[in-house]
Amino acid sequence: MKNKFFPLIAIFCVWVIFSSPYLFFGKSPFPSDYQNNFFSPWNVYPGHAGPVKNNAQPDIITQIYPWRHFVIQEYKAGRIPFWNPYSFSGTPHLANYQSAALSPLNILFFLPFEFIDVWSILVLLQPLIAGICMYMLSRKLLVSKVGSLLSSFSFMFCGFLVTWMGYATLGYAILLLPLAYFTILEYVSTRSYRWLMLLSTTFFFSFFAGHFQMSIYFALGVFSFIFYNLIFSKEKKLYAEAILFSFFGLLMVMPQVLPSIEFYSLSVRSNLFQKVEAIPWNYLPTLLSPDFYGNPVTRNDWYGHYAEWSGFSGIVALVFSFAAVLFKRSKATMFFIGLAIGSLLLAYDTPLLSLLVSLKVPVISTSAASRIIVLFSFAIAVLAGFGFDEVLSLFKKSKKKVLLWISVSSLPLVIVVIIPFLNLLEGDKGHIAQKNIILTALIFGVVCILTFLVLFIKNKHTKLLFIVCILSISAFEMYRFAAKWQSFSPKQEAYINVPVASFYEKQNGYDRAIGLSGEEDSVYYGIPTLGGYDPLYIDIYGQFIQYVGSGEYRVPERSVVTFPLNGKYTAKAIDFLGVKYVIHKTSDGEMVWAFPFRKYPPEQFEKIYDDGGYNVFVNKNAYPKAFVVSNVIKSASKNNEFKRIFEYDLRKTAIVSDQIEGLDNNAKGTAKITKYTSNKIELEVTTSGTSLLVLTDSFYPGWKAYVEGKPTKIYKTDYAFRGIVVPSGKSHVVFSYTPQSFLIGTYLFLTGIMGMVIILVIRKFKN
Repeated sequence: MKNKFFPLIAIFCVWVIFSSPYLFFGKSPFPSDYQNNFFSPWNVYPGHAGPVKNNAQPDIITQIYPWRHFVIQEYKAGRIPFWNPYSFSGTPHLANYQSAALSPLNILFFLPFEFIDVWSILVLLQPLIAGICMYMLSRKLLVSKVGSLLSSFSFMFCGFLVTWMGYATLGYAILLLPLAYFTILEYVSTRSYRWLMLLSTTFFFSFFAGHFQMSIYFALGVFSFIFYNLIFSKEKKLYAEAILFSFFGLLMVMPQVLPSIEFYSLSVRSNLFQKVEAIPWNYLPTLLSPDFYGNPVTRNDWYGHYAEWSGFSGIVALVFSFAAVLFKRSKATMFFIGLAIGSLLLAYDTPLLSLLVSLKVPVISTSAASRIIVLFSFAIAVLAGFGFDEVLSLFKKSKKKVLLWISVSSLPLVIVVIIPFLNLLEGDKGHIAQKNIILTALIFGVVCILTFLVLFIKNKHTKLLFIVCILSISAFEMYRFAAKWQSFSPKQEAYINVPVASFYEKQNGYDRAIGLSGEEDSVYYGIPTLGGYDPLYIDIYGQFIQYVGSGEYRVPERSVVTFPLNGKYTAKAIDFLGVKYVIHKTSDGEMVWAFPFRKYPPEQFEKIYDDGGYNVFVNKNAYPKAFVVSNVIKSASKNNEFKRIFEYDLRKTAIVSDQIEGLDNNAKGTAKITKYTSNKIELEVTTSGTSLLVLTDSFYPGWKAYVEGKPTKIYKTDYAFRGIVVPSGKSHVVFSYTPQSFLIGTYLFLTGIMGMVIILVIRKFKN
């Protein structure tokens, strides 16, 4: 019994050691040291900043953590987090895939723990789950327990899962891949449909995890495994059923996928097909020595993108994978060799990758190409288990093959060692490589020594020593790699409560502000802003902001909307968009990146808050977020609309894309917001004649408007915003957002469930 569970206990023990800063010392795997040193408003106030371990994870602070926090706040308020009103003047949130709004793991946040504690658990569970799933797959592939343990150590702390661990999204999208393979093989051997249902569930967890690109790689990995076995196996019917249940799994994820496809099609990213983050071939040495070109943690990295390009699987696993390539002849081995080669060719800068990008495949051709490297790490981990068993068997069968394996394995390492020591890298760069290759060389040297001991010392204990030492070394090198990268900071320092937060907490949730630095705090504290940072944002809104800055039509930025504080039409735009507050860092003074108060009439801005670190000014000229106009002009074209929009007093005149008849040009009116939540806005509107109600929130399909309970059309107004016709008199107006794409996706989800139930019922009656 002890022997049976020893490998799982070993995986758990390594995980506990890695997670010990949180489990035993009150630290969280959240980079609050980085946040408090480099991000406003936290770095403005003294007393919180300390040494920064890893400054290469900004998106956790600026996107992932606040987005997940917003998701949970919405659920706790009884709302599905369809819409985020705090970035980009309003933007889809559930459809923003990385929000992980539908992740089943969100239920953990309803446990009676602090948010940061649940976040920490979510982050740290990834390597444990990955290790256990890899062990299950390896055992199913008939790898020995010790070989399976080697595979587990390699995969649970492989480069991709380690460098993206802190995000708690990308890892979850791919780490169940070995479990998916396991369920397929279990079904083929047992004929039990429960394994096919579990296969469908792996799709469910992957596609709701929060990263569409990685979930696509998950699906490609699953289908390639099924089709490979469909071709070479006699059990074609069984593998065909695996395809069917995989399809059911894809139907189940449509509530997330369809809104995201809709958002993607209306975003800037949908038209930016380019080869991004392809790994150059001279980065290959990092497969053996991950810090060959330095490491952001030690501040000596000088080449490449460490997080995006990390394909490290451990020198021990890589060496033993060579044994599988050389000597293990089986269908399973050939598949994983092919998977390793294919993913390598698509991650590195090759003609195959260029061809894929030229095909303009959505998502795949617009995202970081290097991330498919995780499939390489996965394949190497599996091959390592095969190779370890093969080497153990060769000790008795063929000394020559063992020596051949050592010789072939040493060639890449020799080449990598030669590069820095022959001064092929200049100056300090060569010294960095020399220093960081030493551990890799030592580990390989120990593997060689242990191998020679078994070969030339015929003792019953040498083989056991070999096994124990190899597994210990593998666990050590993978743990060291992961622990070096992952930040742990005191839990209480994450999103620490700074003085200006007291001002944020008093706001109504719809009056906008500018000047929030990189706007990292806007979503977390619920302050609506004009800019944002997101791979997906509404294309027409980005075009509008570009026009505010330059006065010309320009293609928006790839991922960032920075509102121009000193643009051609900034003065008019901040009033029109209802920017009520300017948040000004006192130390910025009149720097070029600060809001230029000196260019405005002194009476326009009144200081209403000052804590020494920040001043807050109220803009007396700001329009209300919703207002009534009586004069409407139809735009003939997009460019014409741009050119004319700021020629008018937008408080009185609106430019729309459609013809609107029957408005009273002399009417006047008022609009008051009575309720403002993410998915629903209620207003009381009073007019003296039929008018157009303008709401300066982003125009987007899925929003519906009702006047006195009756639906009415929403017009795209002033290029990127909303307008509806309101009758004379007093009206109750409601804007609500429930995307049709989500409803259709929900129907498809139910179809997937029903499909599985029907198959199960049919089989039951047949039996």
